[in-house]
Amino acid sequence: MTIVRFTVCVLVLFVALFDIRPLWAHEGHIHVVTGIVTAMNDSRLIVNSIDGRTVTIQLDYSTRYCATGEATSRAIVEIGDRVVVDVTEETDGLYAADVRYQAVAPKTP
Repeated sequence: MTIVRFTVCVLVLFVALFDIRPLWAHEGHIHVVTGIVTAMNDSRLIVNSIDGRTVTIQLDYSTRYCATGEATSRAIVEIGDRVVVDVTEETDGLYAADVRYQAVAPKTP
């Protein structure tokens, strides 16, 4: 039984010391934010993500917009739309590379 216990302890220690997950979120790499647009203006998009976080994403001239596979303009994205945003993490925040969205259908009474 002590060999099993020792093996488990070594494995736990190995995973704790060599966990590479923090390396996945470093600057310059693309990450994905999925959620609902709660606010936006010309320079940023605020998304309530599916994991409950409020994420502020910077928009710039290079941000591309797409709805159902068709390129669109930023003006069509509205509060309440569902979005999937490819973001790049930089030292001063998240920057949107691509914004894919689906407009929420208006509710009929």
